[in-house]
Amino acid sequence: MNSANESLKQFNDDVYEIDLKALFIKIKTLWYFVVVCALAGGILGLSYFTFLSTPHYQSSSMVYLRSSDKKISLESLQLSSNLTSDYEIIFTSRPNLEAVINKLSLKYTTKQLNNMIKIENPQETRILKISVTSDSATEAMKICNALVEEGMDDIREIDSQEPYRIEKAIVNNERVGLSLLKSTALGGLIGMLLCLGYITLRFVLDDAFTSVEDVEATLDLPVLAVVVDDKALHYVKKSGKKRGKK
Repeated sequence: MNSANESLKQFNDDVYEIDLKALFIKIKTLWYFVVVCALAGGILGLSYFTFLSTPHYQSSSMVYLRSSDKKISLESLQLSSNLTSDYEIIFTSRPNLEAVINKLSLKYTTKQLNNMIKIENPQETRILKISVTSDSATEAMKICNALVEEGMDDIREIDSQEPYRIEKAIVNNERVGLSLLKSTALGGLIGMLLCLGYITLRFVLDDAFTSVEDVEATLDLPVLAVVVDDKALHYVKKSGKKRGKK
């Protein structure tokens, strides 16, 4: 029983309570420091986006997978919709990717090229949207068109379907990914959070007595008197000494 009480007492001694109000006041007094860190982070984010980040561009093409049968029935529509997932695999198959690499004399491996490709199938449609992302807008367009052409040929040979290209890929010079505004805002947010974390860490690790309540809570002794260290008092004492000399 005594050991349990000792363990509980030791646990209570190890618990450190954080005065959130005091922490908020501390952060409030150092608001200028938080603002400076946020501005510095924003400038770093802007600099990274402008000078260090590699721009990426994306081109897209859409293919409609229609049946070779001219008669349209509910069964054929359902079957074609179910087959779109199979056609997605055909477009990104290794033979198809190798054909694109050889056709355009690309230096990518099939795995690298596959990571650049994104295929989407809008719900309840027989349309495939093929998108290619590259650090060159022209290269993204060429790869996308070559990928669609090779994939359409494979579909004709495998399933006797007659796919129709709704939209051909074109050069898109608009960057994808983080924009200038988002990169700057993200840098500012990271700078502000790092600053707040630093202030909080310093506040928690600071074990100096800052008030009468701290002394009483830590030492469990009443405070009988407080000596005020004020610069104005030092000034008055110095003035009194000078008058005495006169």
